[in-house]
Amino acid sequence: MHPQVTLDAATVAANARAWQEFAGVPVWAVVKGDGYGWGIGRIVAAVDGVSAGFCVSDEDELRELRRHTAAPAVLLGAVPLERLAAVLHLDATPTIGTREELKLVREVALSRGRRPCFRIGLRAAAAWSGLSLSEIGLLAADLACADADVEVWSHVTDWERRSEQLQRFEEALRIVRAAGARISSSDVASTFTLATEGARGTARVRVGIGLFGATGGRRIPGVRCALRVAAPLVRAERLAEDTRTGYGSLTLSAGETIAVVRCGYADGLPRSLTGSKNMLSIGMQYLTLHISGEQTVPPMLSLIDEHTDLDALATEAGLLPHEIVMGFGKSACARANARPSR
Repeated sequence: MHPQVTLDAATVAANARAWQEFAGVPVWAVVKGDGYGWGIGRIVAAVDGVSAGFCVSDEDELRELRRHTAAPAVLLGAVPLERLAAVLHLDATPTIGTREELKLVREVALSRGRRPCFRIGLRAAAAWSGLSLSEIGLLAADLACADADVEVWSHVTDWERRSEQLQRFEEALRIVRAAGARISSSDVASTFTLATEGARGTARVRVGIGLFGATGGRRIPGVRCALRVAAPLVRAERLAEDTRTGYGSLTLSAGETIAVVRCGYADGLPRSLTGSKNMLSIGMQYLTLHISGEQTVPPMLSLIDEHTDLDALATEAGLLPHEIVMGFGKSACARANARPSR
């Protein structure tokens, strides 16, 4: 007996289409973190024909992506110089930041009879890939001389200072243009920024957690929760005496009804949701629910479905929606991988 933890592919695809209609520019699907824990291949299959391209973090994720699609791909993380040629031969656009990297990109592209193409990132916070505004200024002349297609990108990392970060991105675009480099594309908006600020006039947007139904709390027409979690009923009982729940101190009175279902934090259900709605106790494998009145308990209880507000659920748990999605994804994939092959 196990809970049913699944991802509805049709909803993921519908979400991608809804985000594209909302943005008014092409959507690139972010599949980092092994597709947010659900597997890169599963997300690729869901948005095939909808997403204009894919975003990964590093070479390992790029190689996994190439097992499923030859669609355009960009790397969000920095690539070591010694691995840069391998990334280019996998037909992905890397983020570069030095003259040595620029030279290598040009050499590989010309050897393949192609126009050089690379990304320049504006570093928004420490440890992120990219350059500062002053470093972009120092490299700008080389970008112009490279006779290449330059993609400029950044990411909003400080929500309270997003206006400032977006203004700095516009300054980075101005610096590159002023040097005479050809900007072939630009992107700064990811899911939450897109929902609040729009595409900000850029040529594409990056959507990751938005594919699963998160919006940052704003209503985006057509975007729904893609997670499906249903738990089998173990038993329902009317308490014969005052009883504490789980490991906690909450005491239920005699005569109250509870249901125990097979789903816990080992399956991805955050323990921090204890006390939310009718969830009395969340253990490793079992959830105790309070049942009101004469409510009939079905053999399978839906805990998360298309009507679930993923952002609100994450807020109740004190987590990011990314953590909710990844927790269930890793659990579902681990169980699938543990099944004996036939």
